[in-house]
Amino acid sequence: MREAEGLTLDAINAEVMKARLKFPGNAKLLAALVEEVGELAKALLQRRPKDEIEREAIQVAAVAVRIIEEGDADFAKGGTWGDAP
Repeated sequence: MREAEGLTLDAINAEVMKARLKFPGNAKLLAALVEEVGELAKALLQRRPKDEIEREAIQVAAVAVRIIEEGDADFAKGGTWGDAP
């Protein structure tokens, strides 16, 4: 198994930063993840160009990173991620 390439990780990090500026809160991140996975699936099923599929996959990864780091306020008990059931 090989490690993720630096350019891929840089692209994911850039997408995370862009998303945090556009959507600073952590509410609705699960919904955003599901939407992005749907867009990736659609791109794959429609056999879209590789760059479009990569772009969608990076967006999926970016939302997943946000959930790892920030949680999703909609599923936090008492408003903090650490208290979620």
